[in-house]
Amino acid sequence: MKRLFEYNEEQLPLAIFEDIAQIPRPSGGEEHIAAYLTERGRKRGLEAEMDPVSRNVIVRVPATKGYENSEPVILQAHTDMVCEKKPDSDHDFHADPLRLILEGDSLRADRTTLGADDGIGVALAFAAAESEEIQHPPLELLLTSEEETTFLGAGSVNADSLKGRRMINLDNASENQIILGSMGGTAVGLHLPVQKTKAVPEDGMAFEIVIAGMHGGHSGEDIHRGYGSANQLLIRLLRKLERQHQVSLAELQGGSFRLALPRDSRAVILTRDDVTETVNDMKADFLQEYQQTCPELSIQLNAAGARGLKYTSEDFRRILALLSVHPDGIMQMNGVFPGVVESCLNLGYIEEREHELYLETEVRGDYPSTIDDIVEKLACLAELTGASWETFDSYSPWSYDPESALREKAVAVYRELFGRDMTRVMMQGGLECGILKETIPDLDVISFGPDCRDFHSPGECLSVSSTKRTWTYLKELLKALK
Repeated sequence: MKRLFEYNEEQLPLAIFEDIAQIPRPSGGEEHIAAYLTERGRKRGLEAEMDPVSRNVIVRVPATKGYENSEPVILQAHTDMVCEKKPDSDHDFHADPLRLILEGDSLRADRTTLGADDGIGVALAFAAAESEEIQHPPLELLLTSEEETTFLGAGSVNADSLKGRRMINLDNASENQIILGSMGGTAVGLHLPVQKTKAVPEDGMAFEIVIAGMHGGHSGEDIHRGYGSANQLLIRLLRKLERQHQVSLAELQGGSFRLALPRDSRAVILTRDDVTETVNDMKADFLQEYQQTCPELSIQLNAAGARGLKYTSEDFRRILALLSVHPDGIMQMNGVFPGVVESCLNLGYIEEREHELYLETEVRGDYPSTIDDIVEKLACLAELTGASWETFDSYSPWSYDPESALREKAVAVYRELFGRDMTRVMMQGGLECGILKETIPDLDVISFGPDCRDFHSPGECLSVSSTKRTWTYLKELLKALK
């Protein structure tokens, strides 16, 4: 198969990314990519080691001539990727290589996430290690696992394993931005005890309601873009049907991952009424509300096969009550950085389990106190509806540091190189920087990366030209860090 990118200086990180894309690397399944990166480093004569438990990889790169006495620089990225695909894709993220498609300046995958989050960060780090036309201090490539789920990799880093106290995180998606800090967060699981009872002929026919084609996206970075949630639309529709018709609920499923804005959801209802007009009225409302941000949105009402079980009427009302008042979306805007979200949450996953309905939500915030406040709200909601709850996969915010020599140097190099200033931004997602600064308190950290849009969705795409510019910038910055 013909390569999309060649191994030359200009395309080096893109060529490395093309190779990385051939290796499955779902969160929790990074053993193959970790082994590949370790071996790749060793083949080039570099000191490379992999932690078999965390699957972290550290590659040490000697300084180039004239930089031997310079302080080391850590280049950090994560090896795992979010695995989302369109309904018509049969891609197996645990076994299949990604099929890359280049359209003009945009690189994407065939109906799946691209994995530029954060495969392109890994590729940029390795490009710095492999380039023969670069000047740099000693480098430590820190490539971590499970950033998209548990932050296992970042949480497993031992401060003694790294000499550097200057770190460049390569996990950002806007070329002209320099990240000053990022949200912390936690996952919240709610377990609502429910019972199903036998369906009877008087319950009526079974109909499947399918909400599909929502935009999707990153549950933090895209929370303010008006992409909506298939889960929320389905809840609104079910509530309307329950108010206006004799309806029973047989099945409910929504979203696929708490870190992704829900694109699809479905329910099966039982009814003797003709609900077509009500569904069509709500469909018209939804299409009007999301005509700009979700042009592929579809709402379908289809006859379904007979269902033997349904939720009790009491549990149906409890489900609707819980889902209707469950907070979702932006909670508060940042008072210092205009237009930036300070705290938010995403009800990303609804799943039927035996004798319970399970809800999974990602809570994000700039401060531990705001995260705790949202969790307390969900805990109160759980208590009111008879649900149990727990938190898991928590991670710390990366708080803004007003004093950063690395940041000032990075901003100055960018201005000299491109003739414009970088935009200083607080990130609406979680980065590993907060966890790593807890481990290494005196770590001076910045984050940047090339233009990439629609993270955590099958529409994810990477700008080729921006990647080339970011590569040029990274080389100039490392040269300046003597």
